[in-house]
Amino acid sequence: MSRRITPSLAILVCLLIWAIASQIVAAISWGHESFQLSEWLINYAGGFVRRGLPGALIAMLANASGVQANHIVIITGFGCFLVLALWFLRRATPVFPAVLIVSCIVMGFPAYQDSIVRKDCLGLLMLLGCLSAAASRWSIALRIWVVNFVAAMAILSHEAFCFYAVPALVLFRSWDEEPPLIRELTRRCFVMFPAVVCFCLVTWFHGTPAIAEAVNQSWLPLWRDIEPGKPGMEVSAAAIQALGWSSQQGVAMGSYVLSSGFYQPVAWVCMFVVSFVLVVLFTGRGAQRGEAVAMESKVQVTAILLAQLLFISPLFLLGCDYGRWLFFWVASSLMLHTTGRRAPCWLESGVACVFANARVVHLLARLPVCDWYLLFFGVPVLWSSHNFLAASPISRHLLMVWSWF
Repeated sequence: MSRRITPSLAILVCLLIWAIASQIVAAISWGHESFQLSEWLINYAGGFVRRGLPGALIAMLANASGVQANHIVIITGFGCFLVLALWFLRRATPVFPAVLIVSCIVMGFPAYQDSIVRKDCLGLLMLLGCLSAAASRWSIALRIWVVNFVAAMAILSHEAFCFYAVPALVLFRSWDEEPPLIRELTRRCFVMFPAVVCFCLVTWFHGTPAIAEAVNQSWLPLWRDIEPGKPGMEVSAAAIQALGWSSQQGVAMGSYVLSSGFYQPVAWVCMFVVSFVLVVLFTGRGAQRGEAVAMESKVQVTAILLAQLLFISPLFLLGCDYGRWLFFWVASSLMLHTTGRRAPCWLESGVACVFANARVVHLLARLPVCDWYLLFFGVPVLWSSHNFLAASPISRHLLMVWSWF
């Protein structure tokens, strides 16, 4: 595809850099009540608990180096974001235009919603590591060991990995691979058994109020360095406090949003549908190999998106960070296609039939693929009218400039 820098792409890149810089400045002051920072600092001070591996490693590194732990978190979070963004821009642009990658649907989301300093990009990089190891020329035994090791580390960092990554590693096939039979799928499930064991462990040892208190107490010196004199830091807050939530509380939060009336569920359904349409619309745009190849890519990407949406669907009941779930959904789907993974054959065939019978090809041909859509479309983390209005690249920065006056 053409790599010409269009005015809309230049504007999106400038606004993205502005959002990233603003978040770096803001992140320095994030502390005790920050979900972004505290999610990284969950550790094993109170015993084994979900999401505790990065915090344990950061505590060791901070003690050994003398670097303040929150600075290590910020550097790590932004490093993961930068590596992932550069990988997409370098490897995915033959099928997915750069304007889509830097938009709020893909790599713009963490920047515009202050979630670069979270484990989301780390998890996606670990999925990329698993896909790269699986496609390598190493021995079978080494590939299995590396894939399970990386997957286990990802699950011990954040259990969401088991939804957007593990099913795809089992069910999706490579480009040059025959559709796996039941026997092959059974073998793949058995091969991923160590990763499944890790998921069972973090599900069972999900946390208690006592563990949350112990983790918070272990970081009291850090909280006081970040916000000296602030009261109430002895009580756990944000992501650390969430360790004490029961599974029933988590389900209740997600269920409340889905059952709180007409507005929120419909708003989020529309958000996912519009994101889905935009990804399919921009897929293969400007491909030099012809419209037939571009349409084939649209069919394959649509099948991956549908499968991935099914795999992440339990997250909608387990938590209400729907914007982050959308980011996992789209980014992992683009990554899977870019690395040569394909959805089950029957799903691809079904999508191709729908495209043919419903005249989707003619419909897509009539829809203008305009970059300017992406300047005015944003994905909120949680639903509120203000959060939605401030989610797009243009509106976010207009509101920021307005606040200066």
